[in-house]
Amino acid sequence: MKRIIILSFSFLISLSALSTEFSKFEENLETIISSDVSLAKKHRAIYQHTLNLGAYGLEYIATRESGNGLFMELIKESFRSYILLSETYKRDLLNSSYSSIDGVTSLNSLFLIERTQSLYNTYTENKALRLILKDQSKVMNDQFDDFFKDVLGSKPRKSLLKFLVSVDEDQTRDREKSVIYSKFKNQEDLKEFANRKLHIFDYLTGALSNTGSSLSQLFGSMAGPIEWGDGGQLKDDLKAQAKIYSTLTPLDVIFEKKTFKLTDYTIPGIWGHNAVWLGTKEQLIELGIWEAKELDSFRERIEEGYSIFEMRRWGITFAKFDEWINMDLFASVRVKGILKRSKKDLLKIYRIMSEQAGKKYDFGFDADTSKKITCSEVIYLAYGDISWPIAPILGRETVSPNGMAESIYYQGSPVEFVSYVVGNKNKGAKFHTKKEFGDVMGFDLQRDGTYKQRYNVCKIKKKRNRRRGIKLVNKCLAKTRHLYLEN
Repeated sequence: MKRIIILSFSFLISLSALSTEFSKFEENLETIISSDVSLAKKHRAIYQHTLNLGAYGLEYIATRESGNGLFMELIKESFRSYILLSETYKRDLLNSSYSSIDGVTSLNSLFLIERTQSLYNTYTENKALRLILKDQSKVMNDQFDDFFKDVLGSKPRKSLLKFLVSVDEDQTRDREKSVIYSKFKNQEDLKEFANRKLHIFDYLTGALSNTGSSLSQLFGSMAGPIEWGDGGQLKDDLKAQAKIYSTLTPLDVIFEKKTFKLTDYTIPGIWGHNAVWLGTKEQLIELGIWEAKELDSFRERIEEGYSIFEMRRWGITFAKFDEWINMDLFASVRVKGILKRSKKDLLKIYRIMSEQAGKKYDFGFDADTSKKITCSEVIYLAYGDISWPIAPILGRETVSPNGMAESIYYQGSPVEFVSYVVGNKNKGAKFHTKKEFGDVMGFDLQRDGTYKQRYNVCKIKKKRNRRRGIKLVNKCLAKTRHLYLEN
């Protein structure tokens, strides 16, 4: 048990190496859950873990230049575990008004209230973290919100004095460890406990977000079906298809570009959609995970040839390669060493992907929510402790297919180039190198083997004209820069 507590506190010291710390939180959570200790010790450990995750999360949100989907998964699983380990204490707390209560039970109720209040304050005082927590509560059918209402509601508030008197009369052991009891003995105000705030402006934020999402959804519904011609340049190129197919390995991220669809001209960047190659039956047997329960929701579809998993405007779906490849440009990237991960880690990716089934498309394109998701957010959420490029759009952090494709050119990137193919019905498809792909994506190869992004710095300047007065001129200077991902 000492190891669990030390692990929990250690995170407060190392807030600089942002993304890799999430794996330590993940390991710590698993250690706490599997530990064979008393409920009291386990509850204290999961509380400390979740509290430290919140403190670390505040630093992460304030300083991040990239996004890590494991953060949301950790919040969900940490609170889920905290609530599960609180069930006995919560039941006693809520039943206290109907029966007499001893000092030990009263002290446990005080611990539950003050710990839950501490978690509530940590996660809700910052708007960004609060909205993430609320979203994860929605993913769990409002389980977190309901728990806060029960433990920090009017009934526990009215019972505080009863608990304190019981603890005092029984001289309950470890009572001095209770923050509420210590404040009570010092005759301090206890109004801060069993206290929740309404955060009224969150409803306005939600309403504005829903309005923007609705407009985006309306446009997508109108533009989505509009296409022309007889399909993509790779549609009937069986030779190119076979070569592409031979390069695919489980969990490759694949990208499509359809120049014959209107929506591809309305999305910033080259790539407007990506998906996951789940693998064939043979590939998954070779990995030794084919019979695992985490593949239950995939197995039948894969056997039927549907090895592509993706989020479309209408929801999560599967696709066959020979049907999906109806496009003009294709690309694929791979998380470095992903198939060398343990079976446990690989199966977690498949489990999280399966949990996306039934979700609606996120027309708000918010990377900090997972109740609704986009195509790239499936990968963002499922692939674990990986930093991906994010970009602010209308006050939200977004993760895009184009950004994921660009990530192979970042310093410290966890992702590597696999293929880039440009279809041509007349001459046959051309397979390009990483350097050629970089030219298209706006990155130049340097002598040291790294890549720099091309970009422009523009300023509006005044230019005086004798006859026409002052004219505004947009002056741009071409520059290059290295981009970085911390992993």
